[in-house]
Amino acid sequence: MRESIYNYIDNFSKSTMGTFALAGELPYDSSGIPLYIKNFKRIYIDMDQVKQESVFDALNSAGAVDEITTVRAYFVTDAKQLPSNYETLVSAMKDARLTSDIAGVIRRLCQVSTRFQDDSLITEFEFSFRKLLTN
Repeated sequence: MRESIYNYIDNFSKSTMGTFALAGELPYDSSGIPLYIKNFKRIYIDMDQVKQESVFDALNSAGAVDEITTVRAYFVTDAKQLPSNYETLVSAMKDARLTSDIAGVIRRLCQVSTRFQDDSLITEFEFSFRKLLTN
């Protein structure tokens, strides 16, 4: 799903992206330090995180499982002076949950959160996709 979100964002127009760029690498270096903190206006997308929870089980090994895949994306800007396209970019990135490349899901969510670190504004997107799988 990371690839689908990456491709969706990669197809943004120049006016949507403005001075932002999409990074091909993961958001952390080999020692676990966030790259997005060091590289302002670079959009980083993390690997898929998948978890499964039983919905119901039957005696004949039949049943159903909820599979929830979460993908996070990050970027950092100067908190004192937001780029003029900040709101446009946030809105467009939230719509990445609607990409047609991701099929078979019954729920698509995107939660956006922000936090400050010194003079930086960190914007985090949490995309969540739910599938119902049968055994």
